Amino acid sequence: MTSGFDEFSLALFTTLAPAGTIAFIALALARLLERDHEAAVRIDRLAALPFSVVLVGFIASATHLGTPANALHVFSGVGRSPLSNEVLAAVAFLFLAGSYWMAAFKQHFPDSVAKPWLVLACAAGAALVACTSLAYAVDTVPTWNTWYTPANLWFSALLAGPVIGLLFLHLARSGRLRYGAVLVAVSIVALAAGTVVLTLHQQSLAGVANNELAASALVPGYGTAIAFHALAGIAGCVCAALSLRSRRSRQATLALCGAGTLLLLTAVLVTRVEFYQLHLTVGF
Repeated sequence: MTSGFDEFSLALFTTLAPAGTIAFIALALARLLERDHEAAVRIDRLAALPFSVVLVGFIASATHLGTPANALHVFSGVGRSPLSNEVLAAVAFLFLAGSYWMAAFKQHFPDSVAKPWLVLACAAGAALVACTSLAYAVDTVPTWNTWYTPANLWFSALLAGPVIGLLFLHLARSGRLRYGAVLVAVSIVALAAGTVVLTLHQQSLAGVANNELAASALVPGYGTAIAFHALAGIAGCVCAALSLRSRRSRQATLALCGAGTLLLLTAVLVTRVEFYQLHLTVGF
């Protein structure tokens, strides 16, 4: 078992980093579709926000390495270690996203450079979410080594990420209401699918045990956490959807979408904490 602090730091990482990555991709797609130069510039200026969300999660995850010096050894396992692959993907994404944001401040930043750069950053972001979702395929931890684990992480990222991206688009004063509606729809679908997968995961725990205890005994509140996830997720999606009404003031729009963002991040974080409490090794 990991310590409570380690559990929370890793839960924070797998909540913020995937969601921030999807938010960046949401902004990048809006930028790629944008034909108005001024609107494109405003979106570029806000690329630092999803980058910062990912960076905060990445910093939180570093606490479980023990000492900063251990981080240097992580890269030695690239290609054979899921953790090393995850860290490499994170570094690649942070480099591409951060350097893009800095380059976007140039007075002349042509689309011929910006768009391929954004596509590369989005590819690195997708790789980061994929590597993070596969980092828990550990044979000796049967509660994690299951298809529910990557599915849960992807649905969590697609639940919170689009609404975070929508919040940043509101800040950029992007008038793409149809695109915003698509982002909210993605979150709604991810909420429904993610809740189903979480429920199936909980039910599967009844058949998992080692020589000391059953997996279900580790998370007696899993059902409550899933119910909270669903209710907070519904509330968050409703707030995000209401923020799309064109007649609302800018302050009301930002407040609604901000509240939706917080609700969805909380919904994800609660289930991620439960996931790390499910650390059960085979044998003793």
